[in-house]
Amino acid sequence: MKFLIGLMSVLFSFHFSWANSPFENMEGYKNSLGFSKFYSQQNPGRRLKVAVLDKGFHGYQREIGRTLPAGTRYVPGPVATPENQNVEHGLKMAQILVSLMTDDMRATQWMPELTLYNVFGYSNFKAAIDDILIQKVDLVLYSEVWEYGGNFDGTGFINNEVNRATRNGVIWVNAAGNFALTTYNAPIHTVKDEWVQLPDQNNALAIRCENRNGKCPIKVVLSWNDFKNDVELGTDKDLDLALTDDLLNIVQVSSLKQSKDPQENRPGYSKYPREIISAELSQGLYFLRVKNRSQNFSNRDQLRITVDGEFIVMPSHSQGESILNPADNTTVITVGASDSERSSVSFSKDKPDLLAPSSIRVANGGEYRGSSNSAAMVAAGLGLLKSQEPRMTRKDLLDAVSSKYSWEQRGLSLNLLGFGPTGPGCFIDVIYNPAPGYIRDVLGKGGVLVETTAAVRVMVPFDPLVIAPHLRRNLLNDMIVALPQGGYAIYPRRAMIPAGAVEIFQRPLEAGLCRPTPVNGKNFHL
Repeated sequence: MKFLIGLMSVLFSFHFSWANSPFENMEGYKNSLGFSKFYSQQNPGRRLKVAVLDKGFHGYQREIGRTLPAGTRYVPGPVATPENQNVEHGLKMAQILVSLMTDDMRATQWMPELTLYNVFGYSNFKAAIDDILIQKVDLVLYSEVWEYGGNFDGTGFINNEVNRATRNGVIWVNAAGNFALTTYNAPIHTVKDEWVQLPDQNNALAIRCENRNGKCPIKVVLSWNDFKNDVELGTDKDLDLALTDDLLNIVQVSSLKQSKDPQENRPGYSKYPREIISAELSQGLYFLRVKNRSQNFSNRDQLRITVDGEFIVMPSHSQGESILNPADNTTVITVGASDSERSSVSFSKDKPDLLAPSSIRVANGGEYRGSSNSAAMVAAGLGLLKSQEPRMTRKDLLDAVSSKYSWEQRGLSLNLLGFGPTGPGCFIDVIYNPAPGYIRDVLGKGGVLVETTAAVRVMVPFDPLVIAPHLRRNLLNDMIVALPQGGYAIYPRRAMIPAGAVEIFQRPLEAGLCRPTPVNGKNFHL
């Protein structure tokens, strides 16, 4: 499963006390995403039953009554997790959700009945869904994905379990995952010596470790589309996975023998169509190779390779198809990160359903991004709406929180703006980590920092006067500027603006972003 980008448990072992929240920038999201207006309202509905599913909630006990509701329930699952599995990811997701739903425990009328389910492994995952149905949970947050268990089309035994929940009216919010740059999909076409054709030299898939200051711990998963909806059913289609260095010397191999025997438990055998390699790489070039052992694949069979790890580059990744299960399920609400290029997407499935910011800052100055955070924010917003009106369906909720703005809406011509893009007819993103505080509100509303031929500016998919309705232009091309001390002002197009100020402009007629942009209705806002 995929965790929040860069999140390591040691980074969150610090004891936080700031405003009863472990996060420093949550107040900005309360305002920019539309949460704040709820905090002074009465709840005309009821307390919502919310479940957070994750493989780790380390430290949750000390947060009950502080950053988690006093009645928070923890369900460990029937299978014990490893003793050294001190993962805090689930705790942080629950804290984000509660912070935004309840104004850091102050707006008690919105306090959910919260249950934390340990879903380390399939048995615990299934048991959690069993209990969710018994408890009549309203909303599930699952900020993880599985690199295996599905067939790239919404089927497989993981999605089969999720469908049990959604068929019974559970609103399931799932992170899109963070595999956009490290996923490769291909048909299973066998060439010389039983090797499967892959796009780089030596019929391989190239990956590179680019950590100049250390190693790259990685997890590589090869899977193919022969998972059944019944977890007990196996496969006799067999692929092997090899990791080599740049001289094709073997670094590690995964060569399980696939079996259709429902009782299969022999060492070296597996019922499931997947192979996994975990390794620690030094800086340099490596290759992944796949061998066809069973020779019984058809032209309908597909493989997928995913690589999880920091400082890893996969030049031949599959653009536009990196959503893993259960985020690929049509019955869930899949949430991607609007501010992370690693957030997974699927053009064929039109996923994710919503995009939200993900940048979370903690007291030590660290910043973390990824679709996990975005999903927790969206789940909080949907929780408020469904608390108000418990009869709201998946469609009702999506309609209620989708932005009316689209990047297809266009503003002035570049001739009137007086600057142009630095990309090939398009604007290139600029990443500041963290972004200056006085433009975070604009970024939270869907703005993007971009390079222009004059200076860095913020491009938005709407007339920027939307965020400063008290201002008035004298001329059509007057600049709307975010000021370093806070607030906004209007300046004539050719005027000098204060040091550090940043112009906000609508996507012009001739050029948009160089990367794919969300379609109408994808941006989350209450």
